[in-house]
Amino acid sequence: MHPALRGLRAVLFDAGGTLTHPDWQRLSQLAHTETGGRFASADLERAFKDGLREVDACLKRGEPAPFDTTRRHWTFRRMYGALGVDEAACERLCARLDESHAERHLWCCVDPEATRVLAALKGAGLRTAVISNTEDGRLAELIALIELGEHFEFLIDSFVVGARKPDAAIFHLALAKLGVEPREAVFVGDSYAHDALAAIGAGMRAVLLDPLDVHPEAVCSRINALGELIGETTV
Repeated sequence: MHPALRGLRAVLFDAGGTLTHPDWQRLSQLAHTETGGRFASADLERAFKDGLREVDACLKRGEPAPFDTTRRHWTFRRMYGALGVDEAACERLCARLDESHAERHLWCCVDPEATRVLAALKGAGLRTAVISNTEDGRLAELIALIELGEHFEFLIDSFVVGARKPDAAIFHLALAKLGVEPREAVFVGDSYAHDALAAIGAGMRAVLLDPLDVHPEAVCSRINALGELIGETTV
């Protein structure tokens, strides 16, 4: 097991960006249909991560999150904007995103290592649950879609419970449901401020999933892939 998990009783996970990822191919095709441009999946992912890093920087400085983070699909809006899509086209794209998302969840690509890692954690006697921010309360639907539900004791959806990361209240809610102390749990997520720093602020340990090396300054453990949680490394 990763050193950050030693001596713990529970491992809590973020969902989007950690256990599951956006359907980059669909996001690329939607943008191409709307704008005629070509968008490689790798470019979309990098722009997406860079947008999160800008928001993380604001929260680390103790500033409020930028105003646009209250808008629906704000992460994808930032991503497309960074790749040169203008505001009017982004608005039209968001309508297309809503239609596509209604048909099939946009975060429907399960991480290839998730099932193996979760089974190993459970086999090691660790308890697992999910804490995720959503815009529409569809976390349970997503976890069922990617067939990971059997691995978790429960799911906490911010839209449903009325608290959002990085608010410590949502972490404390999960800890109370598990009946464990903050020092007995770790949170694994891909956002430095919303996940890692927020979990640390709530008294937990944190592991940051950072495959693109976006946060070399992180004060918590970092991994390139989920497999590292159970001692497996990727080349």
